[in-house]
Amino acid sequence: MSQKSRPKGICFFITPIGEEDSDARKRADQIQKFILKEVLGPKYKIVRADKLPHPGSITHQIIQLLYDADLVVADLTGSNANVAYELAIRHAFNKVSIHLIDKADVIPFDLKDERTIPFDIKDLDSIKGCKDDLRKFSQAISRDKVKYSSPIFRALGVAAATTEEREKFLEDMVDKIDSIATDVSSLDTTITFSDVDQIGSIAEGVEAIRNQHEMLEASIESLESKIQEVLDNLANLAE
Repeated sequence: MSQKSRPKGICFFITPIGEEDSDARKRADQIQKFILKEVLGPKYKIVRADKLPHPGSITHQIIQLLYDADLVVADLTGSNANVAYELAIRHAFNKVSIHLIDKADVIPFDLKDERTIPFDIKDLDSIKGCKDDLRKFSQAISRDKVKYSSPIFRALGVAAATTEEREKFLEDMVDKIDSIATDVSSLDTTITFSDVDQIGSIAEGVEAIRNQHEMLEASIESLESKIQEVLDNLANLAE
């Protein structure tokens, strides 16, 4: 499929919207028109909550977009409550987002460790720098060069992972357990051909490996419980 015929991805733009003719609405329009469309327009369809065409629950549509969107760009300017709520949902899905903020604003404390692009919408040089950074970040994301982990995922680990990530983790655990079982089998063979003087040290090795095995099994049970708890919470949120 050629580049021209390739369908565009979805970029969901999370931003303070405000009333018609408000400063917030004007800023959102300017960012979308002069920054996002120019940089991301060739590869992404830019979608905003106030422009959704479908009838029905706006909250349901927003949550679905937060899950489905290939990219989310969030404007943190003004510490808007809706932006914070929607970005938290995106983080709960452990999906990548790019953050923008007015240069005069302070990044919210809970997001200070997340890479954020500061800029001044009234400064052409600042806008150019923002577009350059946005282009660089989005290209790295589209080329799968970003191994993203949201703050929630970093805190909860596998409990906040996607289904694929959880399956990969459990597969790794099974491989480790198989490896331990192989080590135990190897030690049993060694005992058969070893001098009696070596049996004591070998027995200690076997015991250490069995302990590791038990710890891994306990960890897997704990992680599965956490995964189920998170899934239940997400199901309740969807309802």
